[in-house]
Formats: sequence, structure tokens, C-alpha cells
Amino acid sequence: MSKIIDFYKFMDEIAPFNTQESWDNSGFLVGDGEKEVKKVLLALDATEDVLNEAAEKGAELIITHHPVIFGALKEFHPKNIAFLAAEKGIAIISAHTCLDIADGGVNDCLAAALGLENVIKVDDGEGLMRMGELGKALSCEEFVKYVAEKLNVGGIKYTFTDKMIKKVAVCGGSGGDLYPFAVSAGADAFVTANIKHNQWIEMRREGFCVLDAGHFCTENTVIEPLAKKLSEKFEDTEIIVSEISEDPARYWAK
Repeated sequence: MSKIIDFYKFMDEIAPFNTQESWDNSGFLVGDGEKEVKKVLLALDATEDVLNEAAEKGAELIITHHPVIFGALKEFHPKNIAFLAAEKGIAIISAHTCLDIADGGVNDCLAAALGLENVIKVDDGEGLMRMGELGKALSCEEFVKYVAEKLNVGGIKYTFTDKMIKKVAVCGGSGGDLYPFAVSAGADAFVTANIKHNQWIEMRREGFCVLDAGHFCTENTVIEPLAKKLSEKFEDTEIIVSEISEDPARYWAK
């Protein structure tokens, strides 16, 4: 029977924790590494609902993308998810920025979800961005609709271009700062999230097509592929994907 520490070691193999950003807190964050595991639940975030789901389904371990403990905890009480997890005897491993840059990680999965071909890494100084080609060129409006359908996004903010879109750069999560690298790499459009107001102004002025497809939807693409990898590695453990993990935002369009 596999133990929790075995899952930590495997995650460290596919997305080495020592590659995470200095401000990050990826790793084995809650639990006893020697505890045996029969069931693992995967989710982008360890919310209270996800924790309850894990308890109801009998999962001894939750693996998330976003760290359940990020900043310093000055208090430890039932409002902390880490406290609740420990109370329920559920361990948590989080792989954040190390999984963003890993081969087969968040950004490769985002490129795959968008059906991009001939995918390459873009030299952005961080190892995050990927760029590939669509099967056929699309207009800006067609591309926005295409991304919304592929990522199941409730709404997309974007800058318009009258240029046909073929080469697409991607960076899951907060990638607004990287758009100059998408431009210099020759991308026709850039799909990311969490774009700031001043960045929108710059992109619009340059006439460059950028889509903000939401933090959750651009990163959640990694969960199913990760579940497959874990299932292939740990045949004696049931790997399940959360059924209730969802985008915390709601979208409305006038």
C-alpha cells in the first residue's frame, strides 16, 4: 500500500519543488507522510467544500495546485483549511509554481486544452509561457468563442484585433506581465488571466489580442492529466477528481 510520502516524492519528480518561486509555498503542507493511502482527491484549491468532499469520499490525501498554506499563519483555528484538514486526518500536498513550469504541467496542459499544435517554450525568463498553432486561422471573435468553449469559461475579457489568429501564446493564471514576450515571440494572441488595468491599456494601444480567460479555467486544465499520471503510477490507489471544485467567480454580460 502506498503512503502519502510516496505521492510527495512522485510529485517532486514530475514538478520538482525546488523549482518553485521564492515566494511560493508548494510542498507537503499538512499530514503524516507515513499514513497509507487508499484514495486521493485532486482539486485546484483546497476549499472547505473540497475538504468535506474528500472526507465524505474517504480520501486520505488531497493534492492541489494552489497552496493551502500560502502566507504565514499567525493563528490556527477552524477558519483555517489546514486546521480542518488536520482535524479530519486528511493530508494535503500542493504543487503551485513548480507545476506551472514543469513539462506536462499547467501551461502544457492549457496549450493541449486549446488544441495547439507544434507547441514550444517561449523564453520569458520564468519558463512559464508556451506557444503553438491552431489547426486553422480564426478571426478575433471566432477565437474568443473557441477559447470560451474549450475552457468552459463563463466570460472572457479581451482586446480586439482585425488580424487573423493562428499562433497562440498561453500562460495559465496571472500572466499579464508576460505579454511583451508573447508579442516578441510572434504570437497573434495571448491567453492568460488576471490582467491589470494598465496592461489592458498597453495591449489595446498596441492592437494586440489578449484574452483573460480566468485564473481557474486557465489552470484547471492540469487536473485531469495529473490524475491520469497518478493513476498510472499508483495502481493500488483510487485517484479521483473533485466534482465540486469550480471557478469561484460568476459572469454576467449586458
